[in-house]
Amino acid sequence: MKEVSNEKISNLRDIILDRADSEKKINMAQGRREADDWLAHETEKLQRETNLILQDARKRAEDIRRRQILSAEREKSTETLRLQNRILSDSMGRLQDKLVHLRDRADYSDILTGMCIDAVESLGTKTPLKLRLSAVDLALSVEVITKTLALNHELALTFDPDPAPILGGCWVATADGHRQVNMDWQSITQEMADSLAERLLPLL
Repeated sequence: MKEVSNEKISNLRDIILDRADSEKKINMAQGRREADDWLAHETEKLQRETNLILQDARKRAEDIRRRQILSAEREKSTETLRLQNRILSDSMGRLQDKLVHLRDRADYSDILTGMCIDAVESLGTKTPLKLRLSAVDLALSVEVITKTLALNHELALTFDPDPAPILGGCWVATADGHRQVNMDWQSITQEMADSLAERLLPLL
């Protein structure tokens, strides 16, 4: 009788152990599934966060590269403009020097006479006019006036002894001073600036 009881107890223990082992396996499988689900969820979440970080980094890199390109273009444009201005200024200076050295020519009084006539025609008036020359050219005043009047007998032109603040050429103004045409070297050089720029810029 005792032997039967021991056998029942042994069988019951085996059943309990088997059930415990089965439940353990079920719990382990469920725990593994839950762990896998959690890991998948966290991995997906981490991937989204990583993508956002990468997108932000890519955007920042593009912004930096865009600013660098714009900065380089501005620097290039600024340097090109600086070079253009320097070359144009140098060319205008050389042109003005060439005009000033016209004074060394034997026909310089004829050149001044031609400029005076151009100024008179630009004014387009028959009212009395005044001629002004640079301080260096004052000695040529009588000759220029005489030659100008010889070419235009109807012109009423007198000489203003007050020197014009110019390097050469002449100023012609109405007697009342309301209108004036500047045919001096500085004015002529400045008027030619656009033409010089158009010819120089394609070379840069």
